[in-house]
Amino acid sequence: MAIRLQLPPALRSVMGGERWVSATGATIGEALHDLSTRHPPLGLHFFDERDAIRRNLVFVHSGALIRAREAASYRLRDGDELILTNALAGG
Repeated sequence: MAIRLQLPPALRSVMGGERWVSATGATIGEALHDLSTRHPPLGLHFFDERDAIRRNLVFVHSGALIRAREAASYRLRDGDELILTNALAGG
């Protein structure tokens, strides 16, 4: 299943300036693993030392906000587009 992922500006330099990258997977977690296998530097940004999706990542899919704890098993369909961004924190 092929999807497209829009990278945040901070990660575009890892991909030579590319804004959109293609991945395969039935879930967001599978798609991120596919990308990190093909582009290992991205994996450092996607996964923590326990191989969990980093908690600071947030995804937007069809207008829905998907947090990291839900992303590993969040189902995708062929041709879906995701936007990856960082969660904002503050006080």
